[in-house]
Amino acid sequence: MKSWFKKLLRKNNNISPLITVSISKSALIHNLNEFRRISMALDTKSPVAPVLKSNAYGHGLVLIAKVLKDEKISFLVIDSYFEARHLRNEGIKTPLLIIGYSNIETILENDLKDVRFTITSIDTLKELENKISGKYHDKYKNKIKSNKKITIHLKIDTGMHRQGILFEEIDTAFNIIKKSRNIILEGICSHLADADSVDSRFTDSQISVWNKIVDETRKHFPSLLYWHISNTAGHSYKDAKANLTRLGIGLYGIKCNTDYKTNHIEKIESSINLMPVLEMTTYISEIKKIKKGKYVGYNCTFKAPQDMTIATIPVGYYEGIDRRLSNKGVVKIDNYFAPIIGRVSMNITIIDVSNIPDVKRGDEVIVISKNTEDRNSIKNIAKDCGTIPYEIAVHIPAHLRREVVE
Repeated sequence: MKSWFKKLLRKNNNISPLITVSISKSALIHNLNEFRRISMALDTKSPVAPVLKSNAYGHGLVLIAKVLKDEKISFLVIDSYFEARHLRNEGIKTPLLIIGYSNIETILENDLKDVRFTITSIDTLKELENKISGKYHDKYKNKIKSNKKITIHLKIDTGMHRQGILFEEIDTAFNIIKKSRNIILEGICSHLADADSVDSRFTDSQISVWNKIVDETRKHFPSLLYWHISNTAGHSYKDAKANLTRLGIGLYGIKCNTDYKTNHIEKIESSINLMPVLEMTTYISEIKKIKKGKYVGYNCTFKAPQDMTIATIPVGYYEGIDRRLSNKGVVKIDNYFAPIIGRVSMNITIIDVSNIPDVKRGDEVIVISKNTEDRNSIKNIAKDCGTIPYEIAVHIPAHLRREVVE
């Protein structure tokens, strides 16, 4: 970073932002401990590995990692080597599991400590072994020390058919790893495709396959440290053989998809007290009165049914207000909900404040509420947009300043 830019950041560090994304430390730790408690109550006694991929589901990768740094965590789960390097550059020393795809060159040239890679196909495993052993590709012969160890988790396809070693390829994978002097198998993993469905038969079939694979893998690799398949939705499947669970969306206090649930998800959500971690606020930048019949916003999609008081806020779809909320969503001012009217613009949204008493420019506006039942919570925004909470959360831009609050 150029020195003049650093000086500029320092000089303007105290300038109030137009938008604030607040992250509750106490809520985050509370949610982590709630899932730990559930794990103990179900007798799975599996430690929880927080998932911080995709900018910690929109909550802020480095910020969340710093909040969790003093927790006893086996490793943080991330998606990419970019995220791993970003965390290490920010001083995060917690062990990391990259669960997404990494190309061979990245794995071979990695110089970060305590980073393990997930191998997601038999072809990748073969190529990794061939290159690290110098069987081909001269580029790496002089770069890789004979004692260089690469720690991996092997992803198994138990039925989702997105990523993973197929069942019939497992013996081949085991033979490659056993013969390698450089590849260390630390864990195996898989992913549940339908854990939040009403019908649990597909999940049961995945678990049946998985349990056989766990038994077989542990016979071949008695020192295997981790075997994990459960995500947030699958957290309570105690029949799955696992000694660690991955906690994603639940860590941030957002419940699983609410359109359809198995009995076990309803049971776990009724017995667990999740606290949303994120709240986004801004303030009113302008207020004006318009007459009945006047149009508002792009494409004239809103026509005033009567004389109205309207306001603008400096937040649009670039800042995370989904365009599907046009003429449908709401924001919150004090204890009042102000409807979004007209099209959501790139950096501006127009709201109806006609029924809000004493409203004025500069008043705080809650764009995304941490109250789950509010109409502008992540859960309910997702409903209004016809999508899932994950999409709304991860689309909160990384450039917005996040701050930790208690």
